[in-house]
Amino acid sequence: MKVFRSGAVVGDRVVVRYLLGESTPADWRGDPGAAQSDVTGILIDDADPLRLRRDGEELTIPSTAITSVRLLSAKPVRNSEIRTLEHVAARSWPGVDSDWIDGWFVRSGYGFSRRANSAVPLDRHAHPDGSTLRRIARWYADRGLPPLLALPERLIRPAAIGGVEGVEVQMLTCPISRLVESLDGRRCAAVELGDTPGDSWLAAYADARPADDRHVDAAREVVEAGERLLSFACTADASAIGRGAITESPDGTQWLGLSAMWTDPARRRSGLSSAVAAELVAWGVRHGVDAAYLQVEATNRTAGSWYRRLGFGLHHTYRYLTPDIPPDTEAL
Repeated sequence: MKVFRSGAVVGDRVVVRYLLGESTPADWRGDPGAAQSDVTGILIDDADPLRLRRDGEELTIPSTAITSVRLLSAKPVRNSEIRTLEHVAARSWPGVDSDWIDGWFVRSGYGFSRRANSAVPLDRHAHPDGSTLRRIARWYADRGLPPLLALPERLIRPAAIGGVEGVEVQMLTCPISRLVESLDGRRCAAVELGDTPGDSWLAAYADARPADDRHVDAAREVVEAGERLLSFACTADASAIGRGAITESPDGTQWLGLSAMWTDPARRRSGLSSAVAAELVAWGVRHGVDAAYLQVEATNRTAGSWYRRLGFGLHHTYRYLTPDIPPDTEAL
């Protein structure tokens, strides 16, 4: 069986490219002179055969006929919408030190988390020219950090810069009304909310990070930075936590950003993650939010599938890049 690593999970909108031939259903073959064709639909089963739903009809495609599966946003998204949501997300997780360099938002947070220590091109005039990249590299070097870029799809391609590509991250969104419906009855008195992260919340979050990224003091500063309307959810035994941040976009949309969602592996599938999410969503509703977003690594299929079941859909992706910094030829 072929395995197509597109980052798609059940519930995503995808375009499947398939070969036209004996393994293709007869009514799909179309132009006999064509070698392959595409079909777009909602993925309902990624086993063999792959199954899609398109316009209310279920389609089945054998893996032997498939040449590629490409993940699409849940609905068409303009570049300006990508910038707007990236700006909202950056304001809710800006690190402890930030600045602007030629349209790039640069941020640092003692090296704690990629998100708080990366530069993202938020201005429509931001470009990855050599002079700008050198300035970004110097900014990070002054803080004892390597340069790291977060490149939203369609805005700047990693290949346009060069370097070592890192993890791909999916930006997911959901109308708040859909989340309220999905999480109905999931609220739990064992989950408490606070304006600041308590010691148990911080210990749980720091311990959930990789071994070289466990710095409780740095974590406190990073998660408390940004928009001041923050909420930290934690169960009584700190076996599940989450963070909510409310940010308004230029068009007046009130966004609830969910982050730091973590559950003790020994307590997973017990409903704690849903309870934490339900409390944060209820908090957001009390403050008039319109929609929610979150970020999940494309390789984290378990979390990605759960978020889709709640109603989240792909808005866009971005990829981290450790850039090749071009030499300053004028200085040579």
